[in-house]
Amino acid sequence: MKKYGLVVMIILLTAALLLTGCGETGTTPAETPATGGEASTEPAETAEAAEESQVESPAEAVGDYDDGTYRGNYNDSGVMQVGVQFRLTEGVISDVRYRHLSYSGTDYNALEVDDPFHGIKLQHEQVADYLEGKPVTAINDLYAPGDFVEDVDTFTGATIRGNKIFSAFQDALNRGVYGPDNGVTRSMGSYDDGTYRGIYSDAGEMQVSIQFKLANNTVSDVRFRHLAYGGTDFSALEESDAFYGILSQHEQIVDYLEGRELEQIFDLYTPGDFIEDVDTFTGATIRGNKVFSAMKDALNRGLYQPAGSYNTVINAPDGRYRGTYEDSGEQQVSIQFNIENGNLTDIRFRHMAYGGVDYNETEAGDPFHGILQQYEQAAAYLEGKPAATIFELHAPGDFVEDVDTFSGATLRGNKMFSAIMDGLNRGIY
Repeated sequence: MKKYGLVVMIILLTAALLLTGCGETGTTPAETPATGGEASTEPAETAEAAEESQVESPAEAVGDYDDGTYRGNYNDSGVMQVGVQFRLTEGVISDVRYRHLSYSGTDYNALEVDDPFHGIKLQHEQVADYLEGKPVTAINDLYAPGDFVEDVDTFTGATIRGNKIFSAFQDALNRGVYGPDNGVTRSMGSYDDGTYRGIYSDAGEMQVSIQFKLANNTVSDVRFRHLAYGGTDFSALEESDAFYGILSQHEQIVDYLEGRELEQIFDLYTPGDFIEDVDTFTGATIRGNKVFSAMKDALNRGLYQPAGSYNTVINAPDGRYRGTYEDSGEQQVSIQFNIENGNLTDIRFRHMAYGGVDYNETEAGDPFHGILQQYEQAAAYLEGKPAATIFELHAPGDFVEDVDTFSGATLRGNKMFSAIMDGLNRGIY
């Protein structure tokens, strides 16, 4: 069995991956750091909070982590809700910052003292203070925030969404160190042959969406499906644009990785060693760590499209999970499901969209309603089956019927698979 299968098993037991990376990181021109130290949560989710209160905490996350800065997100219902950054030094947490915190269009980092939801912001600051100086395993305490978060105004500590913060922390740990302090072990397991897709998002925006192929752990056909920052789509730039040099440097990354061993993605921590300066942009300042994070996310999610045989091992503790599939600047699938005695139950699509069309909002007679019906067929097929049945989503035509002009064989079951894997990687919600 390939080592990748073992890695997946470890992730799904909510243990973190051995994280890797080395070197210094640079700064993209005109990019400013996100505001840190302030946080908040969403109002008016009482019913969902009551439902979540019934979920038991999982076993503690454990693992060895490289010293440095980590970044991760919690995404749901079409948007990023929590973006977190923190530091680890010998496994101890410090400098927790919320790079993004929003719900239903409200930016909680921007709230003033007189805002009616400012009390929730203060509670999230309590979470950051609580984690300061504690071992990384303390993130498991986020399942019971009422034990250490005080009531503020009408908001009780027990109802703060600590599980969203936990999910963002676990995502950060899964991706590996974003900005390493010192040299770290360059270690990469063996992965199944096929196509992989992953993303890097920050401050409420998808910035990197990447696709690549692996054959015998050799990288090929690297493509940026989305490359943006601050609302600028670098992939659409013309040569005369002031930021075209950034696109050219990312194309150099593509050329550099072609035909190389997978382990060489760690070179992305020191892009100045192989990226040439373009105009005013130096190779040393390109954000190679964003590309690394996106590629690591792809590997964590597993195969998007297999090229031969592959491992089908899933071991996940009982509980509720949430995950997403995102691509090309858009969250396309947001899914929730339960694991009970190793079987999938209660599968729900919290968001289902493509090209700006919200499939959950379509009705009978809508030309795209058939796609929603096919995804519902896929969910019904998985209901009550062992978790490893998700691998059958790579061939949905075997169990999804044709609807109108949409054939079961063309349903993007791999998007649903990726979202479920993302949920399992994050651990119990």
